[in-house]
Amino acid sequence: MKERFMKRNPFKKTRPEITLAFSFLIVILVGSFLLTLDISNNNQDINYIDALFTATTSTCVTGLVTVVPADQFTIFGQIVVLLLIQIGGLGLMTFVSVLLLFMHAKLDFREKMLLKDALSKEDFHGVGSYIKAIVRYTFFFEFLGFILIFTQLYRGDNILLELFQSLFLSVSAFCNAGIDILGPNSLVDYQTNLVINLVVPFLIIMGGLGFAVWFDVAHNLRVMHNLKKNIKYFFEKLRINTKVVLIVTFFLITFGAVMILILEYHNSLSHLGLFDKILASFFNSVTLRTAGFFTIDFTILHDATKLVMIALMFIGGSPGGTAGGIKTTTLFLLIYSALTIINDRNTVSFFKREVHYSYIIKAFVVFLLYISLTLVSSFFISIFENQEFIDILFEVVSALATVGLTTGITTSLCTASKIIIILLMFIGRVGPITIALSLRRRVKADTGVRYPATDIVVG
Repeated sequence: MKERFMKRNPFKKTRPEITLAFSFLIVILVGSFLLTLDISNNNQDINYIDALFTATTSTCVTGLVTVVPADQFTIFGQIVVLLLIQIGGLGLMTFVSVLLLFMHAKLDFREKMLLKDALSKEDFHGVGSYIKAIVRYTFFFEFLGFILIFTQLYRGDNILLELFQSLFLSVSAFCNAGIDILGPNSLVDYQTNLVINLVVPFLIIMGGLGFAVWFDVAHNLRVMHNLKKNIKYFFEKLRINTKVVLIVTFFLITFGAVMILILEYHNSLSHLGLFDKILASFFNSVTLRTAGFFTIDFTILHDATKLVMIALMFIGGSPGGTAGGIKTTTLFLLIYSALTIINDRNTVSFFKREVHYSYIIKAFVVFLLYISLTLVSSFFISIFENQEFIDILFEVVSALATVGLTTGITTSLCTASKIIIILLMFIGRVGPITIALSLRRRVKADTGVRYPATDIVVG
């Protein structure tokens, strides 16, 4: 069966980055069609641009919405959105591979290479078992979140609806989608609920850390337990990438929470007690990891708070997970590269390891692409919209980093601005480098010709 599938597969000889981009595009287009059907909508119709926007924000696990899913869509429409979130969070290629694996078909070399890129895996060895582990861990955390969230949403009025809302919220949180079907105010009604404010951030963090980090941490915890070693031994045995992700993630969440608490103490947090202020600051700092939920009123935030949030959204989560942004590892490499230049050292090294220059160049390319897309998109939307520039910048970064937070301007955007936001969400999920590679022309192999070196003034 697999052989027949591959013979009919139009992407068999297509470059992996093009296949990856098209897989998301196909899901979005199918989803947008389903969301325009009468069976998907309540009494009010939906125009195609809003259906396309919703399908894109769901598949690209962003969270920006031009309609209120709880009001606009029927249960069928909400199920479509939920499926788009789950497929978008793990990737269509992952689901196709799982299907092939359950059909007892072996993945060929090209498929393994494609999945290696899609999952940000360092090598293609053991890809089949790696994918099975991802699906197993994903469903475990989503089911755990579903049970815990249901204990808080349960009122006894409509148990089937409350079960579905709990499942939707759990999947959306783990996939860092930031979409819910509770109403227009996200989780504001639960801003003092301890369970919601701990479970949802936990799911966001687990989804945003990256699958490779999970497995590395879980493996070394088992080793530490079996050998009866201490936490120092555990940390030393972690892979360098895992150490970087954990350190940067902890720092960014802590920094974000402290800044929100300080800047919004007498503003959006003024009506809360001290403990609830800290809880809300923590929750909304975690959601900046590209989740999109909120428990405070973002329409009244100070500009200084918005600027801090823009920076944190721009960084995003970690590679290989469900989060967007330039990624925590990219930030780490940029900072260490700058420190290396300032200290007049020849190599970038940390944790007694030297980083190859190709990774540093890639980090700078990612940063440059994100900055360029942010500035160009903000420029054009500022022409189309009569909004404060800080709010437009917030919206653009939120879309590109697949966060989904807004200061309240999403629903008022014109069609041209919506199209720009749709493109940003798509690029942010697939990856600017993937898009750039898919558009490149095939070039001849390196001839080995080298030109004389020259000097150029910098700074």
